[in-house]
Amino acid sequence: MSLLGGNDLKEQQNINALELKINKEKQKLDKKLTRKKILLGAFFVDVLEKNAVDGLKEYTADNLLSFLTRQTDKDLMADLVKGLGGKIDVESNKEAVAITDKF
Repeated sequence: MSLLGGNDLKEQQNINALELKINKEKQKLDKKLTRKKILLGAFFVDVLEKNAVDGLKEYTADNLLSFLTRQTDKDLMADLVKGLGGKIDVESNKEAVAITDKF
């Protein structure tokens, strides 16, 4: 055993164990946050389907697509917006697809 660095291996093992524990806790937190979002989304869909809040369908139809930033998300939600009575601007969707196709 060397006079210098004799405990370095144990210290590194302790650090590795702590990092592993931190990563596991981060994963647990991420799962909790994801579950919260899913439950909130399910609640929101239920309220929309029952038309339980006056004006919520219209507000969602008018604003959901502008809230989304990625075109794939907008494409995914287009049917929902149509189902809520919203209108989809086909021309702007074509332009956006043409722009993304160039990259």
